[in-house]
Amino acid sequence: MNEKILIVEDDLNTLEGLAEILEHENFQVVKAKNGRIATEEARKGNINVVLMDYLLPDTDGLELSRIFLEQNPDIKIVMMTAFGSVKNAVESMKLGIYDYLTKPIDLDELLIVIKRAIKEQQLIYENIDLKDKIQETYRFDNIIGVSGKMQEIFKKVLKVANTDATVLLRGESGTGKELIARAIHFQSSRKGKSLIEINCASIPETLLESELFGHEKGAFTGAYKSKKGKFELAHKGSLFLDEIGELPLGVQAKLLRVLQDRTFTRVGGIENIEVDVRLIAATNKNLEQAMEKRLFREDLYYRLNVIPIFIPNLRERPEDIGPLTDFFIQKYAQKNSKQINGITQEGMELLLEYHWPGNIRELENTIENAIVMTDTDKIELSDLPGYLQSQIATEVKDRPYFPQFFSDQDKTNYKDQILLCEREIIRRALQESKGNKTHAARRLGFSLRTLRNKVQRLKIQSTKE
Repeated sequence: MNEKILIVEDDLNTLEGLAEILEHENFQVVKAKNGRIATEEARKGNINVVLMDYLLPDTDGLELSRIFLEQNPDIKIVMMTAFGSVKNAVESMKLGIYDYLTKPIDLDELLIVIKRAIKEQQLIYENIDLKDKIQETYRFDNIIGVSGKMQEIFKKVLKVANTDATVLLRGESGTGKELIARAIHFQSSRKGKSLIEINCASIPETLLESELFGHEKGAFTGAYKSKKGKFELAHKGSLFLDEIGELPLGVQAKLLRVLQDRTFTRVGGIENIEVDVRLIAATNKNLEQAMEKRLFREDLYYRLNVIPIFIPNLRERPEDIGPLTDFFIQKYAQKNSKQINGITQEGMELLLEYHWPGNIRELENTIENAIVMTDTDKIELSDLPGYLQSQIATEVKDRPYFPQFFSDQDKTNYKDQILLCEREIIRRALQESKGNKTHAARRLGFSLRTLRNKVQRLKIQSTKE
């Protein structure tokens, strides 16, 4: 351990004894017999924990703690005194002191308190670092979406981010609803506060109410102490409820009250707790059908559906497949320490032709798998999962066949027959799109570039873009 502990104690025997014990536990120890020396040591910085005597010869331990906490709010102070009283403890806790111990010090208890304090301090630092990384990660230029549909979503996010309006994100699983939720939070005035996330489908119904609203000690078997819920933890920030359609009806009623009154009670509690939380919800479920079946409250639906944002599935925006592929190649090549320069044209065409039922999540997994499997500097067709190729083959088999092209006596080889079928399919798509290649490409699941190449290679007459 490299953590540094400052002991402020005027009794030299106690000072030396505590220092010896903590040094034996591999802590760095700094000693001070009065407030003046302690202040000088604290100015040098890098102090993790302060063991502070309540009564010092030149100052009061509470006053000195107040100064230390103003200079470094993250420092953990443990107050020690032989004059223990409820009043002293209350004053210490109000000030922000981490814990309070009475003399003679129980050494086992002291070590437990110190290690817990250091652990919590590390979590704070990690959280600050994570927030910095998240703010960088969820800027719009790092959420991939070049298609017109995604650009419209980005515009809508910018409009609603700095309001407190409840947002309901809807779309298939894997479309990136959680990324949009995080973008809303980190583009808002609440970005300096917490974004708390919870997946309503992943928590047993019996525990979900406690997770959302917290519980009091003794509220149920196993509730050995009071616990804050997600709403309290998200105070002044945002709460993202994923899979909101899975909420049981009882919890729906309590959620409705929070949205209406901004108050709730913990499980087993009687006190009304007020919160200021911006709610973002998401679902891949058809809430309208759920309401018809009385599985989702109609009044809650209208409270949630203030700002609906529909996230399109990947097959509806094939122009995003290329940029997403490039992004994931760069991400997983770096993660696996490989030099990968892209994907072959054949591999890219397969990605563009596949229908992606798992959406962006499936594409990401596909690219990660290919990065791991490839032995070359480019992802090749053979590096892609076999099920993609078999699925495409099945889809081609199920597509309408054009028997007027061939007869049993037709001597055209199979390769030429495939080209003829492909040419006819593309020609019909262009015809139905009145020659508009952009519309035809969307119908075919191609990129515009792929369609242009095929039109040129197959010598299909079409001029309108």
